[in-house]
Amino acid sequence: MPTFDNYEFDRGDYVEVDWRDGQGSLDTVAGTVTGISESSGEVIVSVEADDDQCPEGSIYGGTHDCAPAWISRC
Repeated sequence: MPTFDNYEFDRGDYVEVDWRDGQGSLDTVAGTVTGISESSGEVIVSVEADDDQCPEGSIYGGTHDCAPAWISRC
C-alpha cells in the first residue's frame, strides 16, 4: 500500500489539483486530501473538492481521484 511519506502533501492538507488530464468540466480542483491508494500499479490520491466549484447537482462534485503529480499545496 502506498503512503504519504514520499509526497509533499498528507491526508487533511488543502491542495490544488491540475485536473486538465481528468474527466470532467474543471481544469483545476481545490480541496482536501482524503486518502491514497493503488490501482493497477498506479498511485491514486483522493481529493474532496470544495462544494462551490461545481453547479448544484453536477456529477463532477465530491471526491476526485488523481495522480500525485497533478497535486500542489495551496
